[in-house]
Amino acid sequence: MEIRAIKEGDEEGIRSLFSACFGKELSREEWVWKYRRSPWGATASVAVEGGEIVAHYGGIRMEFFFRGRIFHVYQPCDVMTHPRYRARIFSRKGAMVRAAEHFYATNPMDFAFGFASERHSILGTKQLGYTKHNHVRVLTRKVTSSGLLWRLLLKVKRGWGSIEGGDLDSLWEKVRDYHGLSIMKSSRYLFWRYRDRPAKEYLPLTIGSRQKNAPIAFAVISLGEADMCVLDFLCTETLRAGTLLKVLERIAIEHGRKNLVLWTHQGDPLFGTLVSKGFVEQKGIPNSFKVMSDTVDVPFLIENYWYWMGDYDAS
Repeated sequence: MEIRAIKEGDEEGIRSLFSACFGKELSREEWVWKYRRSPWGATASVAVEGGEIVAHYGGIRMEFFFRGRIFHVYQPCDVMTHPRYRARIFSRKGAMVRAAEHFYATNPMDFAFGFASERHSILGTKQLGYTKHNHVRVLTRKVTSSGLLWRLLLKVKRGWGSIEGGDLDSLWEKVRDYHGLSIMKSSRYLFWRYRDRPAKEYLPLTIGSRQKNAPIAFAVISLGEADMCVLDFLCTETLRAGTLLKVLERIAIEHGRKNLVLWTHQGDPLFGTLVSKGFVEQKGIPNSFKVMSDTVDVPFLIENYWYWMGDYDAS
């Protein structure tokens, strides 16, 4: 069995493996978006036997920011093993484990992070040196009447045509030092992540003061059958969290959604505000890390990584 990095000509084999593993298609447009157009690059390691790709361990490269420092990070994605090889998945000689070891040996990074299933989180801990997983905090609240007083003070624009890249970059520069450890959410990332993703639609909201042109908040939402999920959120300190919730509730009402759902880390001051406003906390999916540099440690990552739902959805 050959273990190597992906190369030109592997795309069809990877997409075929995806179909065999997950029972659905990975379109060429999605594959190109993820592995060829992501802001900081993406790559993968594969196991090949008899000319067939039988295991794949992909990763999207990210840049994280925390108090003036940039971290080089990977988010694993499309971790898959052909059904014929799954009986050996917990074996040290398993094809996927060998592909993963190659991936981490050949791609420098400060750490990797992921939101895997319980089963794959256990595999990551036992075989790949990942931390024992925690679970994200999911906050949910039923939508109530939002009132309209905020409309006298704020203007809300919807759609990608209502926001300029420069405005998003300026907003990120204003808020990034108040965040915990976070993906660098400049326009380069946000446009790629949400605007340019094939086959998925997201609704961006730009919130500004009626007295000034510059946005004071930006959010990205997705609409489920009953829920409105807040995937990403940037907000200056001039906008009160309670006012923002009224804006989001109004949007949910307009779209006929019954619940607001989002993720927040307990270290984010917004977490306490949301709980005080009636949001109920539930245990979400696993979150874990693989430390690859002596400049970071596990307690730092667990305490400071302020995740949002959109951090997971990208994978």
